[in-house]
Amino acid sequence: GVALWRSSTGIRGSFHFDTRRLERWILEGTSAMSKPEISVKKMSKEEAEKDYGISSWGTWGCDISKFDWKYSGTETAYVLEGEVLVTPTGEWSGCKPTKVEAGDLVVFPDGMTCNWDVSKAIKKHYNFD
Repeated sequence: GVALWRSSTGIRGSFHFDTRRLERWILEGTSAMSKPEISVKKMSKEEAEKDYGISSWGTWGCDISKFDWKYSGTETAYVLEGEVLVTPTGEWSGCKPTKVEAGDLVVFPDGMTCNWDVSKAIKKHYNFD
C-alpha cells in the first residue's frame, strides 16, 4: 500500500508499506493488549481473611487432572492447597501461562478461556464479581 500525507505547513510525502504485515501487526497488538492477564499475589490465609473475608466465599476443589475452562465473570480465588498451571487459550492465548499454588490470591478475568493442568490436588475459596 501507499500512504500520502501533507503536513499543516504544506509539506507533502508518501511511503510504501506491506499491507499484510501491517494488518498482522495491528491484529496481534490489539488482541494481546486488549486482554487482561491473570494476576497472582502471595498472601497468608490470615491476610486473605482480613482483607477479603475468604471464609464467606464458596469452596471448590479437584484432583490431579487437565481440563479446559471458560470464566463467566471475574473470579477472585484464594488457593488453600495444591498447584495448577493455567494456560490461556483461543483469543486469550497472547496472555502468559500462570502457575497458581497454595498461598496465592488470584484473579481470573471475565471471559478468559484456558486450560487447567492440575499437578497437585487443588482446594480453593472463590468469589465472582
